Amino acid sequence: MSLNSYIRLFRENLSKLQELGYSESLKINEEIRANKQFILTVEIIFSNGSTLHIKDYIDGRYKIDRISYAYHYQDRNGKCLFRYDNATHKPPLEFREHKHKEDGTIIEAPLPDISELLDEVIQYL
Repeated sequence: MSLNSYIRLFRENLSKLQELGYSESLKINEEIRANKQFILTVEIIFSNGSTLHIKDYIDGRYKIDRISYAYHYQDRNGKCLFRYDNATHKPPLEFREHKHKEDGTIIEAPLPDISELLDEVIQYL
């Protein structure tokens, strides 16, 4: 998938949230840098007051390569419901891509595609 196709698909999925009435507000900041590097930050506030924060740094020269990412979903009070990221931990985890669950456990989990991630959020609404 090309970087332009990825960006288009991402935008289409976020637009569906608004069309279906799930989101109250949507803030998107996109920055395309030299060598097809893409920085994306998103904040979506949903109808129940929960929020999805997205930070994604992508190298799109040859394929979609996520250098770093964090997809953090929290309730209206700021409690983490889930978070996908590839940040380094101390002490180190045995895996790079992982998910923080609501109960505080961390499991190995690749980042789902945007439509699957939004479906997971919708289950909380």
